[in-house]
Amino acid sequence: MTPIKKPLKKAGNLPSAQLVSEEFLAAIPQHTGVYIMKDVSGTVVYVGKAANLRSRVRSYYRPTSDTRAAVRFVSTTVTDIEVCLTDTEKEALILENNLIKKHKPRYNIRLRDDKHFLSLRLNLKEPVPRFEYVRRQKNDGALYFGPFSSSRYLREMMRHLQWLYPIRTCKTLSNRNRPCLMCQMRHMPCPCFGELPRDEYIEILKQVMMVLRGQNAELLAHLKAAMESLSAELKFEQAAVVRDRICAIEQSLEKQDIVTNPKTNKDFIGLFYGSTQVAFNVLCVRQGRMESSDNFMYHHHDIPSDELLLSFLQQLYVLRPPPDLVYVACLPEDSTALCEWLKDTAGRTVSVHAPLRGENVRLIAMAEKNARQHMVLKEENDTDLALLQKTFRLKNVPVHMECFDISAFQGDSPVGAQAVFIDGKPRKNLYRRYIIKNVEGQNDFAMMREMFQRRIERASREQKFPDLCIIDGGKGQLSAVWAYYSEIQETVPHIDIIALAKEHIAGEGERVFLPNRKDGIALRAGSPEKKLLDRIRDETHRFAVTFHRVRRAKKVFSSSIRAVPGIGEYHE
Repeated sequence: MTPIKKPLKKAGNLPSAQLVSEEFLAAIPQHTGVYIMKDVSGTVVYVGKAANLRSRVRSYYRPTSDTRAAVRFVSTTVTDIEVCLTDTEKEALILENNLIKKHKPRYNIRLRDDKHFLSLRLNLKEPVPRFEYVRRQKNDGALYFGPFSSSRYLREMMRHLQWLYPIRTCKTLSNRNRPCLMCQMRHMPCPCFGELPRDEYIEILKQVMMVLRGQNAELLAHLKAAMESLSAELKFEQAAVVRDRICAIEQSLEKQDIVTNPKTNKDFIGLFYGSTQVAFNVLCVRQGRMESSDNFMYHHHDIPSDELLLSFLQQLYVLRPPPDLVYVACLPEDSTALCEWLKDTAGRTVSVHAPLRGENVRLIAMAEKNARQHMVLKEENDTDLALLQKTFRLKNVPVHMECFDISAFQGDSPVGAQAVFIDGKPRKNLYRRYIIKNVEGQNDFAMMREMFQRRIERASREQKFPDLCIIDGGKGQLSAVWAYYSEIQETVPHIDIIALAKEHIAGEGERVFLPNRKDGIALRAGSPEKKLLDRIRDETHRFAVTFHRVRRAKKVFSSSIRAVPGIGEYHE
């Protein structure tokens, strides 16, 4: 690979059109390679590949009447271009992908979820082997299954298998003095407790492995033969257990309609362009059944669709294993190089096709429909957030919203709850509960201040702050929170704070109170901002009340005599 660099003049007072000279464009070879665009500070802003570098780079320098964002960013941002020649398109594809991962250019689309997909690990050398969820596969002699593109699908499948088979679920065998609860409920021998001989347990694991490998037909044939054999030996109870497993597996298969040839794994890619963004949808079909549907959104900057698609596929299949076949509506320009790169990545042949008729065309249309729907919902949500910002004159776009509520009964067992909405949707893994520790009696204002203070202290440690905090209460709660925030606002990023007060007088409606403002803002019935605020407030209230009931129940059912030292649970 041969790098060619042309340092350009600094912008200074030169017009943008003179930043790259015609002589430089003419000097770029008509050769396969990668081009790297930089801004005035030397930061890489875009990386691309082309079979003909001169033709591709020239395409960015059109007359000023061309208003495409891709052209505007070149004419106003790019001050330096480097060109790196490669011998083949495949080399260019690999180099482009590596440079994007290294520099993370602003104008290249990037998959932001860098988590590895879930796999299952099984070490048959252990005394009682068990399945583990892992995100990285190691060369350690264990068996690995996956990765699976849908972690929810994998976990549901394993729960189903654990209900059907006596599979070890506990992490450690030490201090095991009773059978597992699952085995007791299902009246199964417990492998963790030594109730199941190892050779029988390994035979059970082989059946589970057949399910994980998609060998359902072979497994059903094996189980039916085993059931008939047990019946012939008059072992009717064991035959009934096998029969139940057969029925459960058949019912599970019936729930999944076969949408295509079950012998190959396929991905169907759909995309939909919006005004500033592009949505991708990936339908994953495994063993002929729809496994998952994943959505991705990017700002497209008017970059050509085949370039976007190629970049998306590269990054997608770095994060997840490619299937046997990838179907798209239109083949990208460098599909041959892409297939070669996918083959090297997967260690097997991977084909990319653009079907013209048949079932595959229908599934691509379904993926495009999903992408369009995702785009519509995203744009509607962005509109609602922008409207919320405008209505209440917020400094931040409220992408990350947190709502706080206090739940107590006459000052007894007071608790707080925090619900989190990101992009207008609940993010339940970020919800938090608070036990009020430093307030006695019924003082809602002090309780709210304590909860908010603890939240901001945690945010300062993690350096992750919300855009908008919503206080479920009136002016009093808002004043208590604002008093604390005023003390520390110089040390933290700006956070918008509002309070949502319930209706007290019939017909008056709910009001939103802002800091340092006497009167509240009435919410119009049926307005998007009211619906959004009601949704997050109701979710927070539900979360707080549920936690408070648990706390009160523990207190009610605890006996005062158990507080006496030396008195506890009765044991035989």
